[in-house]
Amino acid sequence: MPSVRRVSHELLERQGLTTVFGNPGSNELPFLAELPDGFRYVLGLHEGAVVGMADGYAQATGRPVLVNLHAASGSGNAMGALTNAVASRTPLVVVAGQQVRPAIGPEANLASVDAPALMKPLVGWAAEPACAGDVPRALAQAVFEARLQRRPTYLSVPYDDWSAEVDDNALALLDRRVLRAAVPGGEQRRWLVEQVASARRPALVLGGDIDSAGRFDDAVRLAERLGGPVWAAPSQFRLPFPNRHPLFRGVLP
Repeated sequence: MPSVRRVSHELLERQGLTTVFGNPGSNELPFLAELPDGFRYVLGLHEGAVVGMADGYAQATGRPVLVNLHAASGSGNAMGALTNAVASRTPLVVVAGQQVRPAIGPEANLASVDAPALMKPLVGWAAEPACAGDVPRALAQAVFEARLQRRPTYLSVPYDDWSAEVDDNALALLDRRVLRAAVPGGEQRRWLVEQVASARRPALVLGGDIDSAGRFDDAVRLAERLGGPVWAAPSQFRLPFPNRHPLFRGVLP
């Protein structure tokens, strides 16, 4: 029977989350045991720096990045940098250690009775699996939600879970594919094209997701075809249009 750790490592590898940024403690060591050779662990001495590095790396690559933090204390230290990651819509997958399951209720040292509640005001999704066998599925959901929402997610894992065995059904997670559509359907597209084409004085107000999605050049082509002015929406985490382009009018207040 495979272990939770082995299935989770393979899941992360298949999802491309092989660069890990972290500042681990005793609760995280079981996750790091037998880490495959293809993984790279980038160690930071403070959680703020760890999340900051992961934030930049995820924005540069355009992919979710794994962050490994030490229980509730390390998660709390990361809050400031995590706020920036939320504002930047960065897909971080934060996995934090938790005390062994029998020690959570008695609130032993390094235990957090409701670990997800600490992070829920910030992250797009937070959970602690109800049992060891649910860890791989919860980890897969954390990765999916980070991609879907373009926002950090948080998973608290009791450290005795990693060595537990899972049944063969857990291996099905490795081949699961979840697809999503974030574009209008055919009818909506036609209506949108008609509205834009019939506009007498079209103008564009663009958000930072234009650049995050790699549509910077497409935005320029659209603006030039319409011939209308372009503004950036207020308080953007990325500039969605070249600020020296003659059609650019600046950032809205």
